[in-house]
Amino acid sequence: MIPRQLLCILLIYLPSQQIKAQVFEDSTFAQRVSKVIDVYYRALGEESPLYNGSEYIEYAFTIQEGHPFFESPVWAPGDIQFEGMTFHDVPMLYDIIKDLVIIQDFHKQNKINLAADKIQEFTLSGHTFVHVVHDASNEVRTGFYDRLYNGKIELLAKREKKILEKMANLQISNVVIGENIYYVRKNGVYYLVKNKRTFLDVLKNKKKEVQQSLKKNKIKFKDNFEKAMTMAAAYYDQLTN
Repeated sequence: MIPRQLLCILLIYLPSQQIKAQVFEDSTFAQRVSKVIDVYYRALGEESPLYNGSEYIEYAFTIQEGHPFFESPVWAPGDIQFEGMTFHDVPMLYDIIKDLVIIQDFHKQNKINLAADKIQEFTLSGHTFVHVVHDASNEVRTGFYDRLYNGKIELLAKREKKILEKMANLQISNVVIGENIYYVRKNGVYYLVKNKRTFLDVLKNKKKEVQQSLKKNKIKFKDNFEKAMTMAAAYYDQLTN
């Protein structure tokens, strides 16, 4: 069965490489190819490379308040680009504390975490997380970042959570607290965004125009910091076309 599915992909995909560029703009054609490839990945079953992760280790203590996952502790479907392959509608969790993408094994009996360096990006709850690797030229740590905007500049949010011990009524409770750390990537350089001023400083060549646009549209950083940054970035792109 598996070789037959692979043959279908080869028969559809490889000849398409010689088709004129106009064909690649046909969204229907692209969707058909994507569906055939998806069928093949599903046909791999237990042999899929997606199931080669290590066992996810649960927390050794009980958390009284909050949870370590992004958005929800309940399995949610998402897409994963893994070793150059895209897997659709995969039930997953994203442990923000450990920065791990977790899926179920093929038999849905155990949790496994995927090797981070094999994941290019994944989508979960309407968010796209990309894998960023630290090097000497930037100050971001290696890990997954929520891509808020991607144009001439890129906006990234590092979703973080920590477990703190809280004393109440002579009892110690483990409580999860979260925070977001923002970065702007411009001309290949990452800038840490601490507040409105540091963000606008990155757009300094069009800072005045961006501020005027935000004021005109009644967008305030204090009301919704991420929305304000996203709209500012989009307008900046328009100005620098």
